[in-house]
Amino acid sequence: MSDLDQLPVTRKRGRPKTLDEETRRQAILASAYDAFKEVGFAKTTTADVAKRAKTSKRNIYELFTNKIELFAAVIAHHRHLLVDLPRPESENLSIEETLHKIFQLDIVGDEAQIRAAMLHLLHREAVLFPELTDYLYEQRIICHRELVMDWLELENQRGRIQIDDVEVYAGLLMDVVFGALLPRSIQHAATGHELRVAHIKKRLQIILASMNVA
Repeated sequence: MSDLDQLPVTRKRGRPKTLDEETRRQAILASAYDAFKEVGFAKTTTADVAKRAKTSKRNIYELFTNKIELFAAVIAHHRHLLVDLPRPESENLSIEETLHKIFQLDIVGDEAQIRAAMLHLLHREAVLFPELTDYLYEQRIICHRELVMDWLELENQRGRIQIDDVEVYAGLLMDVVFGALLPRSIQHAATGHELRVAHIKKRLQIILASMNVA
């Protein structure tokens, strides 16, 4: 018998250590994102997500009440790639530079591909399941237009811009940016990305000219 065999065994009380809950949640969200992206909301099942995440359906339901809540969590996890608001109070950028930050126009690589996939997913599911989009709005998972309106109003008050209708300008900015970023298909998401972003920036300059930027 070795010295190690003679050492007393210390047993911990309580349940055995399991995967950290946040780690498990992130694994489920990543797997759900892949499933929703590949087969859509309707065809995605919790069993499929559990298999991809190497966990159980029970673990999923411990964190998410149903598939709608899981879908909403996936969107919420990536929404900063769509509109990054509110901005830091200490930020000291021009209005044009801030807009580039808000709409994440300079992201590339994996983040740009994820954003394209999220836009495609939201657009596709909004057509197929309007009630799903309603739920996302009700839960304020997607409230990008409202966030942009709040930012515009704040900059109005600061005197950095002068506009008379923040709702109209928020809608215009959203249409200009996301109308150009939304890919016709995931396969074409990376095609012409730099050109689309360059066109967006030029269109933003036209809008800024009407804002009387200080």
